[in-house]
Amino acid sequence: PGGVTHPHALDGPGTHQPVLDGGDTHGDIFNGRVTPGGVTPGGVTHRGVTPGGVTHAAGDSDATPVPSPPREEEEDEAQLKPTRRATSLELPMAMRFRHLKRTAKEAVGVYRSSIHGRGLFCKRNIEAGEMVIEYSGVRVRSVLTDKREKLYDSKGIGCYMFRIDDAEVVDATMHGSAARFINHSCEPNCYSRVIHVEGHKRIVIFALRRILRGEELTYDYKFPIEERS
Repeated sequence: PGGVTHPHALDGPGTHQPVLDGGDTHGDIFNGRVTPGGVTPGGVTHRGVTPGGVTHAAGDSDATPVPSPPREEEEDEAQLKPTRRATSLELPMAMRFRHLKRTAKEAVGVYRSSIHGRGLFCKRNIEAGEMVIEYSGVRVRSVLTDKREKLYDSKGIGCYMFRIDDAEVVDATMHGSAARFINHSCEPNCYSRVIHVEGHKRIVIFALRRILRGEELTYDYKFPIEERS
């Protein structure tokens, strides 16, 4: 949606890495490319290629302790705890995003996939419409993607990128969240969406339906349809 594009991740020979949680990772193996109209497999080949304190009233050491104002995170938690995750969809997007950043590692992890190589899996049930994980990495201008791809290719490393808009792309090839391990499916259980948080565009993966613990997360890469000759 919204011109967001996303290539496929591949395991290369001898590239066995430990299971990862939803945080940043480094030096993983990828192959694929971003194009203005969508994503191409990039001639896909199997090659080597994330306490609140207490204050006292001034001038009165015996005064009753006055709790300090709650932190933004504490206010978020106070509003999220009384509600189930399914009903938290009514909360502001910025609040949901801050909560996601603190809890993503508890919700997903990277394991071997029956679809392809490694994939991202649920570690707990995820409700429909819930934020699952942010697709993060290095932000680069779209005009630099070809140059970066050629550099990676010269070193035997495939690129792994996700377009934010016509001007900017997230490059997760060397530094990025575990969202890059989400495999493609024509019948996905997730979808990607660009949201605005505090003046910045963020790529977030949302649950398309209720996803049970142990299920692999997938979404549609929207590969361009090739015409048959």
